[in-house]
Amino acid sequence: MNLGRRMEAVADELYKQHKIRGFLHLYDGQEAVAEGIAAAITMDDHITASYRNHIHSLKRGISPKEVLAELMGKKSGWSKGKGGSMHFYSKEKNYYGGHGIVGA
Repeated sequence: MNLGRRMEAVADELYKQHKIRGFLHLYDGQEAVAEGIAAAITMDDHITASYRNHIHSLKRGISPKEVLAELMGKKSGWSKGKGGSMHFYSKEKNYYGGHGIVGA
């Protein structure tokens, strides 16, 4: 949980420095949810998350460096910088990213 909290703090700082563009949906204060889910499943299970999905990404084995690169829109990000804050994806890790509710 500490790694996730520290990564989210870095993401918050990068956002305030305008290095992360668009929306940033932080997960701070909710780390225990991802920890509990990770403890109850295996890497063979297929999962998706809400739009607050950065910590879930860590629990699936995506490195903090790759998560932050994705948030900054870099090609070294997990989804090649195209997913942003909400749309992490890894078929290899059975992780289908975050999904938000869109509409009224």
